[in-house]
Amino acid sequence: MNKILNKIILFFLLFVASNIFAQTINDSLNFSLSKYQAKTFRTSYGKRLNTHNLFSLLSYSINENNFFLGIKENYYSSLVTSQTNSIKDEQALSIIGEYTFSPFLQAGIFAQNNIYSDDRKIAINQASTIYTTLYAKYSPLDQIRIIPFGGLAENRQVNENDKGIIYGSEVSIDRLNVSDFLITSNMKFMNEEISPRKNTQQIFSTQIKNQFDQSLTNIISADYSNKRKDFYFDVDSITAKDFDITNNIQSRIEKYYSLEERLFSSRFTSDIFFDLSARVSLRDIDRDTKYASTNNNSVSNFDSNIEELRLDFSGTTEYRSRAIFARMKFDFSERDEKHIAKNDDSIDQIFFDQRTELEQRKNNTSQYATLSVLSNFAISDKDNLTFSILHRKLIYDTPSDNNFDDRDELLSILRTSYFHNFNHLFNFFVSLEGSVNHIVYILSERSSNNNYRRILKLTSGGEFKTAKIYSKNSFEVSANYTSYDFQDINPNIRSFSFRQFAARDSSSIKLFNKLHFDVSGYAKLSEQGDFNWTSFSNSPDRFLAEFYTEPMLNIRTDIIKIGFGFRFFLLQTFNYNTNNLKYKNSEYKSIGPITNLKISMPNLELYLYGWYEFISNENNSKRELANLSFSVNWRL
Repeated sequence: MNKILNKIILFFLLFVASNIFAQTINDSLNFSLSKYQAKTFRTSYGKRLNTHNLFSLLSYSINENNFFLGIKENYYSSLVTSQTNSIKDEQALSIIGEYTFSPFLQAGIFAQNNIYSDDRKIAINQASTIYTTLYAKYSPLDQIRIIPFGGLAENRQVNENDKGIIYGSEVSIDRLNVSDFLITSNMKFMNEEISPRKNTQQIFSTQIKNQFDQSLTNIISADYSNKRKDFYFDVDSITAKDFDITNNIQSRIEKYYSLEERLFSSRFTSDIFFDLSARVSLRDIDRDTKYASTNNNSVSNFDSNIEELRLDFSGTTEYRSRAIFARMKFDFSERDEKHIAKNDDSIDQIFFDQRTELEQRKNNTSQYATLSVLSNFAISDKDNLTFSILHRKLIYDTPSDNNFDDRDELLSILRTSYFHNFNHLFNFFVSLEGSVNHIVYILSERSSNNNYRRILKLTSGGEFKTAKIYSKNSFEVSANYTSYDFQDINPNIRSFSFRQFAARDSSSIKLFNKLHFDVSGYAKLSEQGDFNWTSFSNSPDRFLAEFYTEPMLNIRTDIIKIGFGFRFFLLQTFNYNTNNLKYKNSEYKSIGPITNLKISMPNLELYLYGWYEFISNENNSKRELANLSFSVNWRL
């Protein structure tokens, strides 16, 4: 009898899983014990300028005598100090307890608490959800698990506290082999009845994998999700009076459908590899307002709907040999997005026509194509040459006559680099990169923004290493020329150039057995000015000089690393007079002690990094500032 029942359940699950659509296979199930397996505690605190951040993560579990207890908490808090302090807190806490009666049946209790608090004046600055559920797990087969659940829920949002019941079911199929097809599926149904609101989730994900032989694999993925979320928002005075309410309720219902097929070969059976995929997806977002007064005629009183249809194609091919690696990838995506106003017969038709026009302005279609090529040539044991190219095209159209964002965009990037190993002490590299980005707005209302952006960058550097000395440095020269097509017509648009030289260094000298002298830093010289591409002439307008260095003495052992030093930062800005002679406009200087501490033990890692700044500027105004970053990772 049990075998017959198991076959009936199996047939039903396979039928459902093979005829639904969802996103990709993901762990949307609440009652999975795997997320509690890691026993760890992490916490970190950081302060930069006037911003404080605190983060902590706790995960712990006990698994003894058929009983499992797990707890997991994420907490994040930020404080921004100014004339009015801003505080934001987020917490997610979940606890699960489960008892195993047999390999086929388990039962348990699951509780979750989510809290969000923000003292800024935003639409939803306080919210919390608490629910406790009882559940059972039934496994008719090793690869199939059915989990019904039910319990109580409490949801608080903008001073509205709603209570009710929560119930649903989860089903998972994990790599079930049926007639040479490997099936993986997740299904979830959940209702949260917290009158006057209601939140629901319906998620189905299916992946069917067929490996024809060792060299060729085909995967079909089908996804569907239907999520409803009710939330409060401020109500106008007329609606509040008509319905005697403090806050209005809006329902956001999002439906998503997706079907994808992927065909790829094995990387290990041939020098040539290919991967082809195609996906079609449909997304529908529907907004409904619960309370709408007939006495309030307004454009904003109409609800709206968004429909998005998307097609994606991707193809990759690779070739590998002992001396050559080459990859070519092509991606194409086409998207159609429509915004629709929902009519309400109780409101004047004139307002509906106005809302319809506002929504139609948001309608758009786009086509996006990318072609990229990457190749690497091992010329010899000591020489390596890399070449890459990327070309991207975007076509963005808006059917509305009142939307002028229609544009075409082309981007091409070309990069080549050469690496040479002189000996075991020194490596050298040089690279050249160039890119061109052209944006063309189709309609005259925005065509003054049509521009070319051309960037050229040359980088060179090396790495030197001996038993006591290590040094890595690089030098870079770059130029960015941005020119507008109609600069002569519009005096508010100016073409410009930005040129920069940058030198970076990171070095370490071993003074004694455990004592090291480390220094890192950079220097950047930048110039910005008006530019004319036709004559390729430049009129400098602003110059920046930026310097940074951080010398430190570090003591390093297998367990501990501790260091002390100082930090120096200088930023100077210069302007140009009518004779193109530069003069200092501003200066920002920061100097102060710096320290770091790192302790690494088998079950504990502790890291501290901080510095104290004495800051001055060109006005001789001085101030002091402390910065700190501290983290602990404890594997329980």
